[in-house]
Amino acid sequence: MRLNFVKVSPSKNMTVFITNYVEPIHYAEIANTIMDYEYLNAEQVGFIVAPENKKSVLRLEMAGGEFCGNAILSAAAYCSYKGLSKNNRFLLETSGSESPLACVVEVKSPSHFEAKAEMLHPISTNEIVISLNGRSISGSVVQLEGITHFLTDFWPSKNDFNLLIEAVTKKIEDKAIGIIPYRRLMEKEYEIWPFVYVKETGSRFFEQACGSGSLALGVYLSKKNKEYKLKIHQPGGIINVETGVKNYISTDVRFTCEGFVNLDL
Repeated sequence: MRLNFVKVSPSKNMTVFITNYVEPIHYAEIANTIMDYEYLNAEQVGFIVAPENKKSVLRLEMAGGEFCGNAILSAAAYCSYKGLSKNNRFLLETSGSESPLACVVEVKSPSHFEAKAEMLHPISTNEIVISLNGRSISGSVVQLEGITHFLTDFWPSKNDFNLLIEAVTKKIEDKAIGIIPYRRLMEKEYEIWPFVYVKETGSRFFEQACGSGSLALGVYLSKKNKEYKLKIHQPGGIINVETGVKNYISTDVRFTCEGFVNLDL
């Protein structure tokens, strides 16, 4: 099977879009192969399909049916990159959201864009305590459509993350779960170290950047500290978060390569 792809870097959260139509039943197998080092060495895979709503430019379906903020930013930039919209403001659809999301894209160069996208309001927020090597770790669980994040001010070691996922999944269940340790750098600026598990594909990744995790932290802090505009630093760059009547995230998006990939399925 030969599939066309585009590889995108939203703050280095390496994302691959497959632009051919493939049956959704094959999403997980294709994604697991493509994310492998031998192929495109990506952190996540999405599929570009025709929108269900005529007002939307396109629809993005993630391999696990999850909601992914950075993939939405990348899909918005893709609309400008491929000239799919004459305007820099438009709607697109995505898995994990029942309604189209508003996007704004600014062109920096033919392969470099600044993308901003509307995000979903959380379904729920609650506090839980988990056990890690006999130690009690408290945190806030922020559930979005398509992904749930565990936010904690406990800063773990790299070896702790798989144990954290195991502990969190005993208490919550979703298509995707993020572990988002955070710490304050200065006023209105925080740092996170995102780690995401996708149930359908079984993937576990330290993400260079996590849009939905940044949003979850922004929503949590806006309620706790009344901070409504934040810069969220992460290994790959900075994601800006705005919370209020509507929520938004934004970041730089670069298109690094495109072509075709050969798969034996």
